[in-house]
Amino acid sequence: MIQRVVIIISLLALAACSGVSRSPQEQAISYALVNDVAVRKLTDQCTKVSVAAKQAALRGYRSWWKRNGNLVEAADYGLSYNLVTLTNDRLETGARYAMGLTFDIVAEAEQRVADLLSDGDKEDTCLDMMTEYRDGEMDLSEDTELFEILVKLQQSQEIQGADHLLKISRIERKKAKKYSRSAYVVERMVKREGCVNPKVRSLKADGPNEILEAVCSDKTFMLVRCEWRNCKIQN
Repeated sequence: MIQRVVIIISLLALAACSGVSRSPQEQAISYALVNDVAVRKLTDQCTKVSVAAKQAALRGYRSWWKRNGNLVEAADYGLSYNLVTLTNDRLETGARYAMGLTFDIVAEAEQRVADLLSDGDKEDTCLDMMTEYRDGEMDLSEDTELFEILVKLQQSQEIQGADHLLKISRIERKKAKKYSRSAYVVERMVKREGCVNPKVRSLKADGPNEILEAVCSDKTFMLVRCEWRNCKIQN
């Protein structure tokens, strides 16, 4: 169990730092958001394995979020702040930046969860991993340097968060258009479900909570809800 935790933490840190052009802050943002998406997706998968795995998954996720949720929100704020600060009012450029980074984050998290559940007994893996999440062995504080950056982001969010949201609203009103961070992720998801040449548009894009519609080439459509980059097709 300990060896597995060390390997996963090391891989997550490596993934967060793999982009040569990324600043330390961008590395910290990626690190936090990859961890968040991974635990959400692992929770979703484990709830389908068995009753015991489901109970462990829900306990593990709730405990992890209680300790780390503020830092994840700070990372999301950092992503949004960079989007506006680096691109000013060029919302299209900022949207592409956010969508590209979100796509990378989700792809990394999906691969991590797939690797975890591909070998051995899924129930044992779920019970072991979600116990580690519950007990704090997968907390964001495991990487001291990135954790310190996230704490600073959290402090910045507390000071500047309201002004930042007003600036985003001003830009969106000026452009009369909302952009979804998860559009690339949704496009890939619906293609997996057989939707050919999907046209994805945002119906609601309020930070990490989004609703998107994908219209397929045969004129059928799929509605997708995303919460903190974890997207699900609605039946």
